[in-house]
Amino acid sequence: MEKFNYVVVGSGPSVYRFLLGMKDSKKKILVVEKKRFGGICPNEGCEPKIFLEGAVRAVLTSRKLEGKGIETPGKLNWQRLIQYKKEVFAPFPKSTQQMYEGLGAQTLTGTASFIDSHHISVESGVIEADNFVIATGRTPRQLSFPGQEYTLTSTDIFDLEDLPKRIAIIGSGYVGMEIATLLAAAGSDVTIIQHSDRPLRSFYSQHVQQLVNEMKNSLGIEFKFNTSVKAITKKESGYQLETTTGDKSNFDTVVNASGRVPNLGSLNLSAAGVEATKDGIKTNGFLQSSSENIYALGDVLSKKVPGLTPTAQFEGDYLSALFTEKETKPIQYPVIGTVAFTFPQVAQAGINIDEARNNEKYVIKDIDITAGDFFYQGTADNARLTIVYDKKTGRLKGASEISQTAVDDINNLIPVMSLDVQPDDWKKKMLMAFPGLAYKIRNLV
Repeated sequence: MEKFNYVVVGSGPSVYRFLLGMKDSKKKILVVEKKRFGGICPNEGCEPKIFLEGAVRAVLTSRKLEGKGIETPGKLNWQRLIQYKKEVFAPFPKSTQQMYEGLGAQTLTGTASFIDSHHISVESGVIEADNFVIATGRTPRQLSFPGQEYTLTSTDIFDLEDLPKRIAIIGSGYVGMEIATLLAAAGSDVTIIQHSDRPLRSFYSQHVQQLVNEMKNSLGIEFKFNTSVKAITKKESGYQLETTTGDKSNFDTVVNASGRVPNLGSLNLSAAGVEATKDGIKTNGFLQSSSENIYALGDVLSKKVPGLTPTAQFEGDYLSALFTEKETKPIQYPVIGTVAFTFPQVAQAGINIDEARNNEKYVIKDIDITAGDFFYQGTADNARLTIVYDKKTGRLKGASEISQTAVDDINNLIPVMSLDVQPDDWKKKMLMAFPGLAYKIRNLV
């Protein structure tokens, strides 16, 4: 039986950052991966999503400019786009595994299950470790109605070469809204079914409503809010979807985008004394579980901050620093930016705008950034930026934007929030490139 200093279960982006920080530690490390090295993000999540989004955004922008200098707007060839995506991403699992080995770790493909707090079993036998790091991420939520087995996941959609004509998407979080944008731009008739009254609940409500209107008007997407699915029935051609409102509609494809849950199924955590809830593994400020030699990283954690690739990587950096004694304090998360890659994009950072409106500590400013910016005027974009100040200090505490470049604009404001500087000081020390929007809004914030 081989023994290691650290065994990492999972191989996503948090693990890459962890191994990078442990590279010169001279510790014996093993990474065990059940499926594909690299995890969800680069293989079937955010990286292939942004690859597809790049083509979609170019096409949709060209449609906005038709008659304003663009005579023939772009048209997506979905089949070729997916084929090209497969070509680009096919080498990634193997190259990631090789990269991890280059950082000094051993790698193993297999399903890990705890025997006790110092031993796991995999198909090849029993492995012992002084410490374990769990980084198994999340997996699509299982639906509970009859016919749920007929649904596809985002992973399936990113490999689907035959574009469905009629598609229903259950859920309207990041995944549901982004997939809807991609498929509608390619030519599918898309219906989003959401059990509550709005999508993207963590984003600013006014910008989300504007996004919904834009997706309806520009992309023809239908939204059914306050609606749940009762059953899916397979038909001779496609599927019939029945909802709690009594509606029965036929679709070629149904996608489960109802969210993800912690991927804990095969780990047998109770044998190792690790406590977990439906939200994930419970840890203290040092990412340490209830079993003192077992830690957790990334989306498998139960945490208050957003479960995003950047937060997972930040945790990987932190844990390697803790293990190499470069860090001794509990983890402190920075200002975190987040974005939905819809069209237009919605992005935000800092305090939530809806929460700030109900707090007299803050001052809210709503800005029409279309006026004076010729990029947005050319595309007839209704771009909006909302910012939150601390009433007493004047410092920037939050921002939300809806526009075609919202992610870049919000990223420009994150340093102002994270460094906690007076906006006047920021203006004195930085001049952004003109006529980019970052320069133009410097006098607005």
